[in-house]
Amino acid sequence: MAKKSVQAAPETEEPKPVSATDKKGKATPKRPNQSKARPPVNPPLTNKEKREAAKKAGPLTKEQKKQAREDVRAERARIAEGQWKGDPLFDKYHLPRDRGAERLLVRDIVDSRWSIGQYYMFAAFAILILSTGSVQLQSYLFIALLVLTAAIVIESVLLTRRVKRIVLKRFPKTTQRMGGLYWYAIQRGIMPRSMRNPRARMSYKATEDDLGKIVK
Repeated sequence: MAKKSVQAAPETEEPKPVSATDKKGKATPKRPNQSKARPPVNPPLTNKEKREAAKKAGPLTKEQKKQAREDVRAERARIAEGQWKGDPLFDKYHLPRDRGAERLLVRDIVDSRWSIGQYYMFAAFAILILSTGSVQLQSYLFIALLVLTAAIVIESVLLTRRVKRIVLKRFPKTTQRMGGLYWYAIQRGIMPRSMRNPRARMSYKATEDDLGKIVK
């Protein structure tokens, strides 16, 4: 009987160590492999790669050189036309001082009105040449230069007021400094119309609604 009781007794299992998985109640997910950034399909060529490609292509024929020159001239003409029209796609070809819709509007404001300042350079050059005459003539020329300078100052004040009114009306939330726009307008105003860059695209008959429009 003693042997049977010993055999009938259930064997006790040894306790297993508790793992980290048992504490959470679920398996710890594996960290996904971080994908590496893929290079572009058609990466731009460096200057060195361009030179090597040109060497491999060999020398150009006369017709190819002629066609390349014509393509360059056509591209320059297209850029010049886009700048003249004020197309925003060509705005990047302007100097930093001429970029932006506000600067385009200021240029149109200046170019749409006749001004005394646009003849200032010619008048100053003429006075410089004539000042080599008599003392009496020099005094008259000095007075004329003072009168011309005073007229340009008054005209510049009126121009800045017009710039402020129209720019703030079109761009009430502009980030441009008004002082910079005023100086930009004055500098362009005392420049001869034929020497202004970008070229003047407004006539003297242009209305206020025509100013600053993008012509495509």
